[in-house]
Amino acid sequence: MSNTDTRGVGNLGALGQAFLAATDIAEFLEIWLSNDLLDHELTQVFSIYYASYLKSFTPRMRGFYGGQIREVEDVLVQKPGASILEVGCGLGTESLWLALRGAKVSAIDMRQDRVNTAQARQSVLEREIGCAVTCTFDLETFLDFDGREPFDIIWMEQAFHHLEPRRDVVRKTSGLLKPGGHLIISEANALNPLLQLELFLRRGIPRVATQEGPDGKHHPYGVERVTTASALTRMFEQVGVQRVSVRHFRMFPNKPVFDHFAGIEDRLATNALAPLLTHFNYVGRKAA
Repeated sequence: MSNTDTRGVGNLGALGQAFLAATDIAEFLEIWLSNDLLDHELTQVFSIYYASYLKSFTPRMRGFYGGQIREVEDVLVQKPGASILEVGCGLGTESLWLALRGAKVSAIDMRQDRVNTAQARQSVLEREIGCAVTCTFDLETFLDFDGREPFDIIWMEQAFHHLEPRRDVVRKTSGLLKPGGHLIISEANALNPLLQLELFLRRGIPRVATQEGPDGKHHPYGVERVTTASALTRMFEQVGVQRVSVRHFRMFPNKPVFDHFAGIEDRLATNALAPLLTHFNYVGRKAA
């Protein structure tokens, strides 16, 4: 169910029809990957952000990318027109997709170039489909975000491990959720030893640094402080958010050679070794 007015779809151009006909978010992203729709400066931002997918967006990776947002889509089916806050929205793909599916989306990020690109992509999308989508992108840090109304869903994709101080972030998250609202976090899994080795070689030991925010001040910033589903469960239980489900997935990097091992990843995801996979989705629900 979409909140966009699709009357006159036959009069739209090929891109507009493709956007509206996309059956999942991977197909939606593929349209952006395959077409030059932004000006030069923003195209550079897009190309850097999606460099891995521009090199390789095989069916295996499309499956992981599409599945990553599955739990949000499932809740949205149960709550048509739900209000969603996406924290750390990046270039806005998930926010725009969810708005197309009928959600009322507020999205925040603390990087100006990413917010600019997300806003430009929204303008392109609305022009191509011939109507507005209910989505706003704002330059904002999470702890400074002033949500005037609580949300049905809070969604974080590879963002939680950057948010600090963690105790304040957890409390703020619960405060922004409606009673009965859902928190959905997609994260890298700290239990995976190969992932931990890769991160250690990249950034050393996990630490809290600082990063300049939109207000010009320096804010705490987690340098890949990845966590576990069990740790998330414990943290959020303390603020009234109970775990609903956890789903682990993926083992290998985005390299075409690993497409041959997709069956192994699928089997691991359904057995006792699943908690060692590299990614997980946590779903919590605030007490009604």
